[in-house]
Amino acid sequence: MWIQNLKLNKFRNYLFQNIEFNKNINIFLGDNAQGKTNLLESIYYLANAKSFKSFRDKDLIMFNEKEMGLEGTIRKGESFKNVQISVKENKKDIFVNEIKYDKNKDLKSLFKLVLFTPEDLNIIKDGPNFRRDLIDDIIISVNFSYKSLKKDFEKILSQRNKLLKNQRSKYFKTELMAFDQQIIRLNYKIYRFREKYISLINTYANKNHLNLTENKENLTIIYKPSIRANSVEEYGEKFSENILDDLKYFRTTSGSQRDEIDIIINGKDTKKFGSQGQQRSAILNIKLANVNLIENTSQDKAIILFDDVFSELDEKRSNFLLENLGKFQTIITATNTKSLDGVDRSKIRKIKDGHIK
Repeated sequence: MWIQNLKLNKFRNYLFQNIEFNKNINIFLGDNAQGKTNLLESIYYLANAKSFKSFRDKDLIMFNEKEMGLEGTIRKGESFKNVQISVKENKKDIFVNEIKYDKNKDLKSLFKLVLFTPEDLNIIKDGPNFRRDLIDDIIISVNFSYKSLKKDFEKILSQRNKLLKNQRSKYFKTELMAFDQQIIRLNYKIYRFREKYISLINTYANKNHLNLTENKENLTIIYKPSIRANSVEEYGEKFSENILDDLKYFRTTSGSQRDEIDIIINGKDTKKFGSQGQQRSAILNIKLANVNLIENTSQDKAIILFDDVFSELDEKRSNFLLENLGKFQTIITATNTKSLDGVDRSKIRKIKDGHIK
């Protein structure tokens, strides 16, 4: 699967741009603030009907304009899908082969993306929520039902925490029991999802890491759930053991929002003992595992986006990525050709002031 072309109309700093893509490597060079990230954002939006940068659709409309539009052709063998998205004020319309789509999630079945950003390279250094989000995003990419599960859980968690801050409520105990029944069930499902998929991600990520390090380093993702259980009943019993802490601290102190995920190389925690190079290698190989997982679960190939990541990598890691992504459509933005010396120069185009040449 690959994106053949894309038309941008009043999207960010692009007044109008028509882009034809190669089936494999595509490189776009440009200085900062010229539109490199905006280009990748438009591709991401075409696949997800939402941005990876902005929460509001109207922020994507060019300054002083009232609407924007995207249109792209997605190819899979001899078949194709024409995707059109327009945003005007607070209204968004989505059409696929001229049929209107009412829900963003419908686009997920058309094509899958794996996005690499410079911020990803700091996931190990950052808090545990970033590593949970990394794993959860990978799960969603191959099992979209997990997104609804997470959304339901976050809603109940927020309501339960709000109730714990109002313990003098007349119906506090009754409401808490009702919330607990729901949150225990959702927590247990998330726990089982993470347990299953972390095991799969581990297999691919370690294989990638062994290849990169010439079999010198083993990469392991260790899942440390807040609660371990063999059944929803056991999970509920252990969750209820923390009620005194919940009442004391006015918040939910156990559950999947407290899960820890450690990333280990040769038995050592990379957050505490890993070099910057090891930390970056670990994240890259986990993201590559996402690509592998999509291919092996859906029998399709993801489209891969690199937002100015290669400038942060040394030659060895850059070459490793390029060698392992040859069979996938890969779209790369960069400020220069450093670490991209081995790429066919005909694959390189330039971006300046919202124009691609």
